[in-house]
Amino acid sequence: MKRLNAPRPAGLPTLKERADRFIHHAVVESAIVALILLAVGALLAEPAFAEGSLTRVLLESFGTLASLLFAIELSIRYWVAPVKMRFFQRYWLDILAVLPLARPLRLLRVFLLLRLFRAGMLLNRRLSAFGGLIRGTLNEMTVLTTLSLTVVLVGAVTLQAVPGSVRFDVGQDAPELERALWFSVYTLIGGEPIGGMPSTELGRAVTLALMVGGLTVFGMFVGAVSASMITILSRRLEVGEMELDELRDHIIVCGWNPAGPVMLKELFSGPGPHAAVVVVTERAERPPDLDLPGVPSHLISYHSGDYTRVDVLQEVGVRRARAAYLLTDGAPGRSDQDRDARTVLAAHTIERMNRDIFCCAELINGANAAALDLTRVEEVVVRDWYAGVIIGSMGRNRGLSAVLNDILSSTRGNAFHKITVPPDWDGQAIGALHQLLKERHGAILVSWEREVPVSGGDPLREVEVNPHVDRVVSKGDVLVVIAATAPRA
Repeated sequence: MKRLNAPRPAGLPTLKERADRFIHHAVVESAIVALILLAVGALLAEPAFAEGSLTRVLLESFGTLASLLFAIELSIRYWVAPVKMRFFQRYWLDILAVLPLARPLRLLRVFLLLRLFRAGMLLNRRLSAFGGLIRGTLNEMTVLTTLSLTVVLVGAVTLQAVPGSVRFDVGQDAPELERALWFSVYTLIGGEPIGGMPSTELGRAVTLALMVGGLTVFGMFVGAVSASMITILSRRLEVGEMELDELRDHIIVCGWNPAGPVMLKELFSGPGPHAAVVVVTERAERPPDLDLPGVPSHLISYHSGDYTRVDVLQEVGVRRARAAYLLTDGAPGRSDQDRDARTVLAAHTIERMNRDIFCCAELINGANAAALDLTRVEEVVVRDWYAGVIIGSMGRNRGLSAVLNDILSSTRGNAFHKITVPPDWDGQAIGALHQLLKERHGAILVSWEREVPVSGGDPLREVEVNPHVDRVVSKGDVLVVIAATAPRA
């Protein structure tokens, strides 16, 4: 029988924390994308209806309502932003987009199209990774598509709002917006005015912007499809995709070694949604084995810095993270004792900065595990000890490697799973649960965990492997089973 530290109960979230989680929730961000697209569609559809008509009034009212909702969204983002200056640096285009709420600025409704940049960024976060060339250029193609669409729509709506800015060559009977759209598209692609000639200062400015935009877009496209530019652009755009100070409930990985890729595959092997992962090492370059097949690249970010320092841990959002995994860093120039010392120091710092975080640390020397017990690290993995025990077990029980390969990995076959005892299992004997789990879920019960009260202190978690059949479980206890999929109690 073994005893583990009890998990620390998390305090109730404050109103600001609840607002933070709400505004960054996947459903809320998807709703914002949909609202942006609907608002842009309503803005483009307005000129098709006569002034004062019911449809046009409804479209204008919807635009006003959308701008009001955007203003509320931005107000919440400002309130929960940890660094206010970064908020203005990141959302200044979105702030311009809600200016038409002021009646004297109704002519600036074209700024609503600027929110397409935000829609493109939010969509980019939610897209799954694909294989091959598409996977390597997905971020770049999303940015290029959003940029092209925004430049064309801003140019067309601006020309339509001020008639006579461009003398169109053809389609005199077509609606003004349609002619402006075709002119914007042709000018963007051709790099020169096609389909008309600007006749006012505004027309010349818009035409010049479309020409420069076309050169920029297609210059980026040519660079993105070349092998050398793919690597450079993917690294630069990664920071914009995963804003570190916007991450919530993410996972921080401190240090990197050959065990890192295997760990990431295990973390992303189960059903989603998966948490974002930030890898922190002192290496200037991103580890080449950080990009793995089957692991969503848009959820993996790399940050260079010393993870034993408080300022570096603050930058990667340790106070908002759900878990931290500390690997013994494989960087050359340090002894094994030095690597373990850095792991202990980082674990101590992380636990002091976030008392509710789950922390798992890897050590080389098991003698250093006592230092981690003082910091209340939940899980400690002594690498060499585990390797020695497994090799010795295989020597005593030949053929055991096939069994261990199956149950230690959740990517194939069976794996370990935890079940919290539900109310209807309260009072059941272990023997009865053995039969129930096997018949209903094809699962084998391995261990039983329960809380043991301690006078004057936090309760301890008592773990019993292969418990006796007469032991009785209670609601809230935890059972560890081996099964192909996680059983639902």
